[in-house]
Amino acid sequence: MSEIRESPENTILNKSTISGLISWGNRILQQHGIDSSRLDAEIILSHLLGCKRIDLYLHPDKPVGNTISVNYKKGIQKRAMHMPVQYITNHAEFMSMDFSVDERVLIPRPETEFLVEAVIRKSQLLSKEQEITIVDIGAGSGNISITLVKHIGNARIFATDISPDALEVAKANARKHQAHGKILFLCGDLYKPLEKCKLESGVDFIVSNPPYVSHSEFDALQEEVRCYEPYGALVSSQYGLQLFKRIISNAHVWLKPGGFLTFEVGEKQAQKVAHLIEDTGYFKKSELIKDYQQIYRIVISQKKEEITQRPVVSLSNI
Repeated sequence: MSEIRESPENTILNKSTISGLISWGNRILQQHGIDSSRLDAEIILSHLLGCKRIDLYLHPDKPVGNTISVNYKKGIQKRAMHMPVQYITNHAEFMSMDFSVDERVLIPRPETEFLVEAVIRKSQLLSKEQEITIVDIGAGSGNISITLVKHIGNARIFATDISPDALEVAKANARKHQAHGKILFLCGDLYKPLEKCKLESGVDFIVSNPPYVSHSEFDALQEEVRCYEPYGALVSSQYGLQLFKRIISNAHVWLKPGGFLTFEVGEKQAQKVAHLIEDTGYFKKSELIKDYQQIYRIVISQKKEEITQRPVVSLSNI
């Protein structure tokens, strides 16, 4: 996408008021095919002004300084190139909490709130007198771990991610929300960083929103996602199921009897992931939860209290 070319109708000179900048930004974004043009123009400006969007309407004729006007132009240009607003402002909301994000991590999605809410509900079935141990695989921005800590007072969380860059973002968010004391961030592949933590058969919840987009699906994603969000946090081989299979294959080693394996899954993946879990023989029948669009988005599986016969895990399924 080429840069915005200045022309008489696009110039922001002599229009450096709140309403003038919004009108200019809205027009530029419309010209570049941004559906949410006015909303995005307002979000970018309110971010730069350090105010709420509603405040923009309270003082529409208020002059805006040159520095903010120039930075606003840069922000609008980035959005015109389909960079997500969250990466422009470096902020994303998740369960009414503000998280810092950039291109090192996925932008938290509303669907993932169903994952967190499911774990919170299940945690209420456990004793409040004992620590609840949670493993978050693929921590990303830390939104899952941090939100769980804020809602489960007796939680202790081990959050792993293969990306050291993502963990830097997660640690910063944990400090921001004063949750770092209850979360141990570990860099490495899936369960590998846990091997020195002595957690075998001691985990109450394994929680993961792993990469689940297939290679063919990736090409059809919105430009905002395809061109800006980290590829490795989105895409998995074997029709998007590879990471699920790897996590499932060793989940029983880490979970307590009665512990829960909880996933966010892609569209049309819920039944497949549930079968992969149940076929191990270590888990009860899975519970499936729909998201806002009535898509089965969450799979919850509880480890059996007793295994009467040692399960045989088929390597062809893993």
